[in-house]
Amino acid sequence: MINLGILTLCPERPSDYFEELGKLSKEAEVKLFLFSPLAIMPGSDAVSGFCFDHDQQTWANASFEIPEMLYDRCLYGENKNDKDAQAIVSWLKTRKDITFLGYGLPNKWSLYEKLKTDLELSPYLPQTKKVSSAQQIIQEAQVYGEVIIKPVNGAHGYAVYSIQFHEGMLLIKTTKNGKVVSKLLAKPDESIPFFERLLIKNIYIVQPRLPNLDETNRPFDLRVFLQKNGEGKWIERARGIRIGQSEGILTNMSAGASILPYSEWKTTTPQFNHSFLEKEIKELLEKLPPLLEEHFFPLFELGIDIIIAKDESIWVLDINSKPGRKLVASTNPVQLESLYKAPFDYCRFLTEKVDERFEKTK
Repeated sequence: MINLGILTLCPERPSDYFEELGKLSKEAEVKLFLFSPLAIMPGSDAVSGFCFDHDQQTWANASFEIPEMLYDRCLYGENKNDKDAQAIVSWLKTRKDITFLGYGLPNKWSLYEKLKTDLELSPYLPQTKKVSSAQQIIQEAQVYGEVIIKPVNGAHGYAVYSIQFHEGMLLIKTTKNGKVVSKLLAKPDESIPFFERLLIKNIYIVQPRLPNLDETNRPFDLRVFLQKNGEGKWIERARGIRIGQSEGILTNMSAGASILPYSEWKTTTPQFNHSFLEKEIKELLEKLPPLLEEHFFPLFELGIDIIIAKDESIWVLDINSKPGRKLVASTNPVQLESLYKAPFDYCRFLTEKVDERFEKTK
């Protein structure tokens, strides 16, 4: 039986996804554990966490050794505990006796810096700069009319701002508690103290705002969920159009965006040449995962956010190595069982590869 550990920052509050994995783990012949990286005892491999109890169909308190296979589902913030947990996971990823289903991706800036040098991918990347000063943000807004700034380590739309320059004034917008809030400044320099406070808290990147508004001024993008199967091959689980609030910035589902199946969206947008778009998207999705693994580390699953502009150009807005499951549940629910079984199938595939390497070295 394979031992598989799920890493999460809140093991005492297991998600519905972890519950489903637990219920399927017996059939998959996997002993499933759930724990925080912070629960590893210093100087040892002993862990205090949870093991799925099939008799009770629930997670039970347990002490155990670090499993040889790990599934990293940690989403980090900027607080000390999260940074400590991230450092521990980075250490675990260096260990030869532990295999991760996926080794994740670097932050947004490091990702851009590497991918912009790739001749096949660079045409799909929006121009991106690392923010070095508050004045730079104002200057970029003056050049492009509107820019987006976002933290290099941000997720779920956290601390994303739109800055618009129009007729000598600056309009700053963000989303808080699911609502778009804005402030208009008559003098752009009045924004400097605010931007300086942001830059103390996070490292930011700045990008020109891409034209991703529909006919009612709602931002939209295409999210594609990719995952490896039991043969180690990339397959598409679901794709859907995420639609944000009118005059808004975000298309994140966690920020209240709605989801439309891609096939349904096509019927509502006859202005697009969909056969051309399909071909472009297909080529991009074939290139992207193997190139990411070539430049970085082995991966298990990806959420890829693609902007489809009015001129039918397509742009990779974001790449997430720890995507959520809402897209599949909303657009392709028949795939849910396969989705829940996928970590076990891929875990078995990796275990067999490890066993093969061991045999060759004997």
